[in-house]
This record gives sequence, C-alpha cells and structure tokens, in this order.
Amino acid sequence: MGIEGLDPLVGGGVLQGHSVLVCGAPGTGKTIFGLQFLYMGATMENENGLFVNVEDIEKKLKFYANQFGWDMDALQRQKKIDFLKVPIDRKGCKIIDIIFEKAQELDAKRIVIDSLSALSINAKMFDLPLKDQPDPTGTLKGRILKTAGYKPFDDTAQFTYLFIERIANIEATALFLTDTPHGSDSLTKDGVSEFACDGVIHLQLHDVGKEVNRTITVKKMRGSKTIPGMNSLRFTERGLEVGEYKAFY
Repeated sequence: MGIEGLDPLVGGGVLQGHSVLVCGAPGTGKTIFGLQFLYMGATMENENGLFVNVEDIEKKLKFYANQFGWDMDALQRQKKIDFLKVPIDRKGCKIIDIIFEKAQELDAKRIVIDSLSALSINAKMFDLPLKDQPDPTGTLKGRILKTAGYKPFDDTAQFTYLFIERIANIEATALFLTDTPHGSDSLTKDGVSEFACDGVIHLQLHDVGKEVNRTITVKKMRGSKTIPGMNSLRFTERGLEVGEYKAFY
C-alpha cells in the first residue's frame, strides 16, 4: 500500500480495485496515510492517483506532503497525481460523474476520498446515479419499475453505501477516509461504510502523560490473509511507518 510495514499485515498488499476504509479520530494520520498511499503508488508502482478532497484545499495538502519530501507539484505536472475539490455548496452536484471523469482523464489506479464523513454530512447536496430497476413481481410485464437517473438522498447511510458502490465501478483501488465518533465503540459515524468496504483499517491515538502514541489495526481485508492485533504507527521523515505492537499502559 506504500506504508512501510503495513503490507505484511494484509497478506502482501490490498487487491487491485478493492475499497479500504481508513477510520480514526482527528490527528491519527488519516490524511497523511492517504497522501502517502498515492505518492508511493505513483513513484514506486507506476500507478496514477487521484485525491478527492472535501475538507482541505489543494495547497494545504501539498504542504503536508512536502514535509515528508513528497513533491506533489512535480507529480501533478507529470500527470501522475491530481487533486479534485468537491463542492459542498452546489445543490444537485453529480459527484460520481465528476470523480469518474477526472479519474478517467488521469487513468487513475488509486483514489483517496477525504473524507467520507464530510460527504455524508452533505449528502443532500449530491445526486447519485441509479440503475434501471425491473419490477420484481412481474406484474408490469417486463416494464421498468424505476428508471435510471439521478437522485438526492435524505438517508445518510443509504447515500454512503451507494457512494462506495459507485466508486467501485471506476475499478481503482480506493481509500475512504472517515472519522471515528468520540467516546464511542463504533468505528464510523455512518454505521455502514465498514460493511460496504472490502477492508477496514483503524487508526488510534493513545495519550500517556505528555506522550501521544498512535496505533494501527487491520479489522478486515477481503481476499487477503490478515494479521490481527494492534501495531504501532509512527511519523518519520519519510512518512508513516508501522512497527511492532507496543504496550502503552
């Protein structure tokens, strides 16, 4: 995946075209995780990457990347990486269409969505494409019960589930970054993305006195043999690195 020490925990890597949820509280390193995933894909695996950003602007994301020596400007000029800012103030935005068009233009093999939780909050602003739905009872004699088109969603969970499914149609390996609710045992705020995605990676913070320690846990990874349990996650000059488990208490 491009995160040193992570591939052995997921059977050598994530399968091409799979969707992976990276969840955690603010400050756990989700955005850096996503940037590193794209940078390493572009520079080490020759896989073009698209960063779909809702919260941070492109300039800030490049600044974060530069702290680790990742020259996103150069990769952008080479058309290896690009950024797509999703508007949340445009009613009826056909979000899947604009992501698909940008991914196709870039020939993206890796996509990062930052963040799924921000998109879910603004679900009513987006229209998602629907497929033709034949009448399951047969009483309409082959006629379509509901025709294909675009539909806004009031139900956040329904929007989230369908959004993940539609992104999968791009056939790129996709990371969905999302927030873990504070003071809860739940992994996500939407309650469905952990089931809709092929893999789930949980990032956590552990405050011990004046020290802040981070951990990473692979909750599931379909099609791969995973190593369960908590491992340390640390920031280095080169980015995030996964180490062995360490007891913090």
